[in-house]
This record gives sequence, structure tokens and C-alpha cells, in this order.
Amino acid sequence: MQGFLAVFVSTYETALDAKGRVSVPASFRAALGGGSRIFVWPALDGSGCLEGGGDELMAVYRQTLARMAPTDPKRRAFMHAIFTRSADLKMDDTGRITLPAHLLEAAGITKKLVFAGAFDRFHIWEPDRFQAFDEKMAQTALENQDALNEPFQQALNAGNLPSVPAGGAGGD
Repeated sequence: MQGFLAVFVSTYETALDAKGRVSVPASFRAALGGGSRIFVWPALDGSGCLEGGGDELMAVYRQTLARMAPTDPKRRAFMHAIFTRSADLKMDDTGRITLPAHLLEAAGITKKLVFAGAFDRFHIWEPDRFQAFDEKMAQTALENQDALNEPFQQALNAGNLPSVPAGGAGGD
């Protein structure tokens, strides 16, 4: 696999319906490339959200873990955290999924929830947890803007930056 085709962007607040289902945002369904299979598990970083993606993301995890020694205890821990604790969900024809009770509980979700794009994956948050996380990440980004300088300069020097369309980057 050369790179990710799926890119999950934006934030969507929604709610579980009376049957405990939730509609996956249309742009997230599009990012899954027409696939109806979604994997969701408690995020590995301890943030209190759920992490999810499609077959592409699981393939990356499979490839990454396959490169680790079979007896490595870290490999076993990651396999458990991702594969054992995950739910393999199938979207219905209208794009709805049912999140299992143990995942809802792990994320503190009772009714409302937030889908948040996270590049090659997405997160599902309880809204108050998401707001606190969002504020923290905004502050961290503000304080660390220089972290983008080196990768940008390396890409510039290597000629690996995409060209800007005629008329500039912003319009007028």
C-alpha cells in the first residue's frame, strides 16, 4: 500500500436514534470508498474517544504489527488493544451503524456524539470530551507552529510540494 486514499476531515455532531444507531457522516462514507465495513475501538492514546476507520486503516495496522517480532509483548498489547477490543461494524443501506454498549461506555457516550476527522482515521467523541480535547489541541498547535517548518523545508528542497493552481492559493 503506497499511501492512504481515505482522508477523514471535518467535525459532525449527531445523536443515537431510538434504536441506538447513528448515521456515519456522508463525507466519511465517501472516504471509505464505498466500503460498508467500519472498525471501531477505544483510542490507544487514552483520550477517552473511539477511533475508527475502514479496511485501509486495518491493513496498515496489520502490516505494521506483522513487522514486529511475534514474541514482542508490545506487539501483543497493540494487537489486543486494536483487534480484540474493536467492533467490526457494517453500515446499513442508509449509512447507519450500531455502536456496541461497551464502546459507548468506554467513550462516555449516552445520546449525543461527535464524529471528528483525523486524516487517515476518524474519532467518535462524547461532545464535552471533544470540546475539551479540541481546546487543548488548538492551544498545542498554536504553541508549536514551528514543528511544521522542517517537514515543509524538506519537501520544498526535494521538490515534493504540490503546485499551486493558477490564480494563487486563495482565490481572487
